[in-house]
Amino acid sequence: MAKAKGLTYEELMALAKEHYNEGGDQTYECCDERWFNDYVSMFGPMTKKKALDMFRLDKARYDDIAATAW
Repeated sequence: MAKAKGLTYEELMALAKEHYNEGGDQTYECCDERWFNDYVSMFGPMTKKKALDMFRLDKARYDDIAATAW
């Protein structure tokens, strides 16, 4: 099995900005390079698939909270 190529911090931020309104805003606004390095050391490379999954989860959480607002 081929090893997944990981994104750099700059590539993750560019992807988050590209998907800003689809959950990437959380990553773009809140995650710094220290967070990124900690993530990589704990979970391995940040792949595009992992990043997009994370954006979708963040968007779903936001939508769920927004749906309960009065």
